[in-house]
Amino acid sequence: MTENATAAPTFVLVHGLASNSFYWAPVVRELALLGHRSLPVDLPGHGLDASIPLSYQSQDIAAFAASPSPMSAIAVQDNVSHAIDVVRKARRHGPVILVGHSLGGITIGLVGNAIPEAIDRLVYVSAFCPSTAEAPSAMALSQTPEALKDVPVPSQDHSLFLGMEPVTRGLIRFNLRSADPAALEDFRLTNMPEATLEQMLTVINFGMQPEDGAQTSFADARVEAETWGRIPRSFIRLTRDNVISPALAAKMIEDADRLTPDNPFDVHSLAAGHVGVVLQARELAAILGGLG
Repeated sequence: MTENATAAPTFVLVHGLASNSFYWAPVVRELALLGHRSLPVDLPGHGLDASIPLSYQSQDIAAFAASPSPMSAIAVQDNVSHAIDVVRKARRHGPVILVGHSLGGITIGLVGNAIPEAIDRLVYVSAFCPSTAEAPSAMALSQTPEALKDVPVPSQDHSLFLGMEPVTRGLIRFNLRSADPAALEDFRLTNMPEATLEQMLTVINFGMQPEDGAQTSFADARVEAETWGRIPRSFIRLTRDNVISPALAAKMIEDADRLTPDNPFDVHSLAAGHVGVVLQARELAAILGGLG
């Protein structure tokens, strides 16, 4: 099938850390009700391809944290290659708007570096966009002063995050089935402060998974002016975000705009938390629809 440049665009939606295509389901629904076509992507090892060990299922968390996983072998280029394949297939049917949430910004930025001619717009939904030598990765950006400004300090004693030792083995792991009230509240305040506990549990049980590979977080993923910089781009700031703080979002936007001053970010704002933005699917879809 040949490319149809006059057709309506397809929104290709890329999830963030420890998430999957199911996270986007409310947004897909709202986009469809507005008459838009969208395609949520599962990056390698996500969605129905996720690894859910019996140790996690039985809540033997010590064994889960210590166990190996195929996720540790997944490199950022695996994610990028998969997303490129999806974009090229979607492109046969018309324009593509590539959307990334959170760590998904790393993937969409590198896809933009590789195939700018196949993408009509990039949209960062409170997503990482490294563009400087000083902060070339998502992890480096998360350690800048801006990332820590006006956000709550995560609890060291009560957390769904299972610590740094798995990270040294290439894994990032969470106990999303924890019944520790303090750990759940810590996660809520950080990721979706606008949500109730019941809403949060629904989101993390349907739209998240307990582990992810760590390589993408540490990879040098700087965007390139000559390729990525040619693509029209938008950034949707989440004003209640405690993961990518408003200050960090502003830094990433300003850094990228300095890289390509003739093609700056088109910026929008939504009063939502980092993960909780999915609870405002209608409002998010309206912004996305306006870009299409």
